Amino acid sequence: MHSAVSGAAIGGLLAFLVQPVLGQVPELPDAERYGRVGDENSLRICIDPRDPAWQVDRQIAEAIAGALLLTPSVTVIESTAEREELDAIYRQLLENCSVYFGFKLVAGSYPEWLTLTRPYYDVGYRFVTADPDWQRLGDIPRDQALGPTIGTSGDFALVQYLNSLPAAERWRRFPMTSDVLALEALSSGEVAAALVWAPSLYELGQADPEIAALRVIAADPAPQTVVPVGAVLLSRDGYLRTAMDEAIASLVADGTIAAILDQAGFPATPPR
Repeated sequence: MHSAVSGAAIGGLLAFLVQPVLGQVPELPDAERYGRVGDENSLRICIDPRDPAWQVDRQIAEAIAGALLLTPSVTVIESTAEREELDAIYRQLLENCSVYFGFKLVAGSYPEWLTLTRPYYDVGYRFVTADPDWQRLGDIPRDQALGPTIGTSGDFALVQYLNSLPAAERWRRFPMTSDVLALEALSSGEVAAALVWAPSLYELGQADPEIAALRVIAADPAPQTVVPVGAVLLSRDGYLRTAMDEAIASLVADGTIAAILDQAGFPATPPR
């Protein structure tokens, strides 16, 4: 399973969350080299293939450019790091793009020098199992174990829910360090269900028939964790951010984003 899905595992871990900081703009020793390209007829876009949703995000980015009557100019990020640090994000927004797609819009996770678009879709974490009889989390016997990917908002919500239950009614929790390892634990029978980022499950399932055969079950009675996803820009580009938000709202209203998600079979929904 590792050989087919290792790249997507990075995307699942990454999810482009940055650590909260005080808001100081990164200091790049060569920042003076980067002047913003002034092409008023194009929208300069960054897409990162470490994100399992990158191909869908690219389609949405190009649709947004079209709604703004601009030509999309796409830079596909080349990096082997597991996650993009602040300096790297800042450098990309100076050198290669004005808008960087594929970020979880989690309040308090971004510095003041970044501004966020409105979400272009909502997506979340999914419980998956190999058992044909279970339809929801509540169907799983309480003596079984769950394998969430640790440190995610899905795992955090699961911990809160388990802590709200009497000790005798809690499932055992075996946290995993990646979506790949969570799914491997499910495949080996170590856990009865895995809790993984839905875009990771989508990408992994395209590469591995064993994963594609797994069943998504409802989170009930635990809460369903949903995360809005959008793009980031430098805060100084407030005018562009406003135009982006208007374009996204238009594409949600006319069904364009829903059509992109449906055509790809991508497990997300347009924001309400």
